[in-house]
Amino acid sequence: MASGAKSFVLNRKSDWLSGGTSKNVEFKDDVLVSQTKSGENGVYISGAFDSMQDGTIWHRMRLDVDFPPGSVFKIRIYASDLSEIVVAIPGIKGKSRVNFNEYITDDKIDISRKIDIFGEINATVYENADDVILKNLKGRYLWFCLELINYNKENIKIRSLKIEFPQVSFVDYLPELYRADEDRNSFTERFVSIFQSIYVDLEDKIDYTPVMFDVERTNKDFLNWIGDWLSIKNASVWEDKKLRKLIKQAVKIYKIKGTKKAVAKIVQEYTGTEPIIVEQFDVKENMYYDKQKEVVENLFGNNGYVFTVMVPEACVKDSENYIELLRVINGVKPVDSICNLVALSDQMYLDNHCYMGINSFITKNEQLVLNKQHREVNNLIISDLNFQN
Repeated sequence: MASGAKSFVLNRKSDWLSGGTSKNVEFKDDVLVSQTKSGENGVYISGAFDSMQDGTIWHRMRLDVDFPPGSVFKIRIYASDLSEIVVAIPGIKGKSRVNFNEYITDDKIDISRKIDIFGEINATVYENADDVILKNLKGRYLWFCLELINYNKENIKIRSLKIEFPQVSFVDYLPELYRADEDRNSFTERFVSIFQSIYVDLEDKIDYTPVMFDVERTNKDFLNWIGDWLSIKNASVWEDKKLRKLIKQAVKIYKIKGTKKAVAKIVQEYTGTEPIIVEQFDVKENMYYDKQKEVVENLFGNNGYVFTVMVPEACVKDSENYIELLRVINGVKPVDSICNLVALSDQMYLDNHCYMGINSFITKNEQLVLNKQHREVNNLIISDLNFQN
């Protein structure tokens, strides 16, 4: 970073769980999510962040957070050169000095009491702030407490949290005249910090650019943009995992675009099942075509530009999913061709698409009785018949 600051970043489940404690929150794909089932507030309290230097002036905290209307999240932050705090311990007269990390992770202490401790030690409090300048926070160690308050069924989601240190001001790069004031809360300091924040944010985006183009790591919105850029139409209908896999193969598929092989590949990636594709010449070359022309044309069409793609019914859950799959196929099919998409049910109907081993089968045997006498051998019914000369 051009600002010269270092940082701690929490953007994975393992980061959040390392040294911290929580209640009524869960982790979904490395995102911290508040729970609303219990009716209690979600709470996360971090372990100590160690700057390795006494007297560190902490600079900034940024959160990538989604909070629905009406919800509230509070941040309590405390910094000190000491890893211990002085608190009242139940059953012990007066106050005692305890290790703050051990106090936070002690399961015997109610988490609401741990939240109250931040108030007793005069922690700085911010409400619904996703980007804060940590003024007057000084000390080697830093702790924070997140309290997530939901007033409806929507969850608060925190994707990442970043703490920058030490405080580096752009005022230090100005002529000495502007640095004469020792007060770090001076007007010049605060005024320049606005542009410093904008500059650092822009610099972070530039530094993050290579990650944005990493298919495995980029976010869903940018993934869709990459898909459109690589001529993958309707990228938004793809599941995240399947789209990432498809993009890796996009160039190969683009080279064979407009062919049967491309259609088969794109359908297999989308549904996870290899499709059956029938073209017109496949049908007309069949020796029984002339005798069954009416039925065959009803199934596969009578136009030389029509081709039929068949997939199991389980791959097409509803009409909306059917349309989405058809859009995916239309993105790679020959321009003038028409796709006849068929969902094969697990039942067989005459004059419909029936394929042995796919959607046709023999049901269980029923007992057959002749002359009211029979015997069963290996599930086969053998009738007892008497023949007379």
